Amino acid sequence: MEIKFENKNVSMYREISRQTKKVQESAESVVPDTDDDIGRIATVQSYVMLKSKDITSRGVLISGEAVASLLYITESQESMSFVRLSKSFSVEYEVPEIESDAAAQIKLSILSTEARVINPRKVSVTFEISGELSCYKQESISIESRLPENACRGLHARYESAELMFTDAVCEKTFAVNEQFSFPGGKPKPSRLVSSRAEFVVSDSQLIGTKVIVKGSAELAVCYLSDEVNYPVRTEFCTPFSQIIDIGEECMDSCCASIELTGAYFDIIDTVNGDKALDAELHAVMQLVCRSRKRMTYIADAYSNLMPAECRRQSCRYDAGSEVQKLKLAADERISIVEDCADVLSAFVSVAHISQEQTKISAAVNVDVVYRSTQGQLAAVRRSIGMEGEGSTGMRISSARLTDVYLRPDGQYVDGHMALELSCVSVGSVEVRRVDSIELDEENGFDLSQYPAVTLVRAGDETMWELAKEYHSSVEKISAANQTEDAGSAGLLLIPKCV
Repeated sequence: MEIKFENKNVSMYREISRQTKKVQESAESVVPDTDDDIGRIATVQSYVMLKSKDITSRGVLISGEAVASLLYITESQESMSFVRLSKSFSVEYEVPEIESDAAAQIKLSILSTEARVINPRKVSVTFEISGELSCYKQESISIESRLPENACRGLHARYESAELMFTDAVCEKTFAVNEQFSFPGGKPKPSRLVSSRAEFVVSDSQLIGTKVIVKGSAELAVCYLSDEVNYPVRTEFCTPFSQIIDIGEECMDSCCASIELTGAYFDIIDTVNGDKALDAELHAVMQLVCRSRKRMTYIADAYSNLMPAECRRQSCRYDAGSEVQKLKLAADERISIVEDCADVLSAFVSVAHISQEQTKISAAVNVDVVYRSTQGQLAAVRRSIGMEGEGSTGMRISSARLTDVYLRPDGQYVDGHMALELSCVSVGSVEVRRVDSIELDEENGFDLSQYPAVTLVRAGDETMWELAKEYHSSVEKISAANQTEDAGSAGLLLIPKCV
């Protein structure tokens, strides 16, 4: 006879796949006829956009676009210009368990951008792109199992519980940010836009009812050329944003929000008062993974005092915690340029690499410096700054961004301070070994007359449960007979037969 349990089920999302793929893509471009020949590359600024995300019969197909702006010093070494290019790409992930209603989330990033001058009128750029894919499947899971009230006489169950973190919602929403930014006074007026890079920073997420309110800011780093000077000028803009997403749940302990840029349009415009402004239009998709803590109560073991019982067990691993933490790496360094540096004009900072080995985290930041030599010519040089930090066991880096960048030219040196903020997910898991059902052998019941009504046992390393199971008793009967709940401290135990 099979005994099935009374279960309380909830709907949750199970992560069925997490994988990272890297691809390399190259693109070539020529210098416009109106611009001077390339003398030396100063810096390459790049970003990536998500264009589509499709679930196929084999897995997930991601397509995107990598964009680069190559700033260079002309052959005369007296002015600067740039070349802008882009490259479409696709990445296919194989996910055997994928179904049409699965939820897929992607995080794209450019690991490196290498530029090469083919000839003074032609350049080649190679992108190394990383895509981290997570796929979720919605399913029903039991968070509370009990023996039925009319269960067979003599049947006993041992209950255990675990505090687990369940993924309640996996959703996304597209949105747009449109804004005009006035260029700050005191700087040269812009004439040509070299590069613009947008980054969405989430500062807060709050659940009200079943709706999550996500707040943050869109941060723009802009580089432009001016007719007033012969070197590139950098400036930054920031605008707040907020979005509301209905997740259909009224409980949330953590929310991981990632935003992927899907479109970016920038233009320098004239304002009514004769000043210059940046017209920016950003399109993005916000991806949410919302989790809540729940206590799972399950049957860890069972037995019958009347007949043999076979327990059918299942072992599953569940998320025990995935809180998002912030880790900051910082560096202060006096950067030596070159001996003939007369004046530092511009500096561009980018993350070169981030690596993680167990709990040790190391990173490198590239600083591309445009300077004027003692002979009055424009020149460029790259320097690298290393950073190190300690994380925690089971921590996974989900994103990184440069913060607190401060560069102060001082003759042939640049005093630099910069910080790298890492968003990390501490992933812990718990293995739950639970009994799903019990099969009772009614035809081979125990001969209870062979067992005494009370057995005197010297307690050893056995638990109350193990003793009750061996001597056809129950934990409650043994505790009541000996006025104790600890078998090891009792010495001799009276174990009454329980049928």
